Amino acid sequence: MTEEGAAQVTVEETLRWLHEEGLVRLAGLSGRMADAFAAYTIDVGTGSVSAHPAVGVGLASEVITLTADDLPNPVGSPKRLVAVGITDSQAVLVVDLAVANSVSINADRPVKTVRSWALQLLLNSEVTITTNSADLAIDASPRLRHSFIPGGGAAVVKVEDGRPPISSVALNASDDRPDHLDAALDGTGEMYLGARYWRLRRVLSIEDDVWDALVDRLVATGPHLTESAESPGDS
Repeated sequence: MTEEGAAQVTVEETLRWLHEEGLVRLAGLSGRMADAFAAYTIDVGTGSVSAHPAVGVGLASEVITLTADDLPNPVGSPKRLVAVGITDSQAVLVVDLAVANSVSINADRPVKTVRSWALQLLLNSEVTITTNSADLAIDASPRLRHSFIPGGGAAVVKVEDGRPPISSVALNASDDRPDHLDAALDGTGEMYLGARYWRLRRVLSIEDDVWDALVDRLVATGPHLTESAESPGDS
């Protein structure tokens, strides 16, 4: 992703690389390892990738670091990987929702954040998203549909790709989930995955006007919702 002497890479360029091929390459790395990775961080300045195992203690919890060039070729799908935000150390945080499969987003308006996640998830043609939130569902899309979901009044997003388990993302969940993103009004946040924690100087989100424009464009392209979209979460 970076070469010595090349111009400095920006956050936006790193996000674009992730959505074009990086998420697929990270998913390929996970498929090669015995232990599951719950998250990855990609250093914007150097391109180095750190893979964070789902296990938070013991030898199996050791973080693996490698260069972007050492990642597998972009073959397959991005599975359920989503870029969540930018850390204080100028790295992009990516979370695997197939591993961290019960997550809550706590915020004044969490739907703005889950919109970014949804568009990224739809980069995988095998993913289907069901939600009881009318602010997220797209009426014309069978892949991002509105439906009744039993079990409480909170807004919930269910993500499936034909492989268990189904991922659940709750918006302002009433239960105290160990895996959660706390997003502040100023756009910063904190991501907790079990014993792991990242401070985010920027949480990726999509504002109402940008979302409405994206939905109009995406619906016009037909059922394959993300073929002509901007890099999700750039707003």
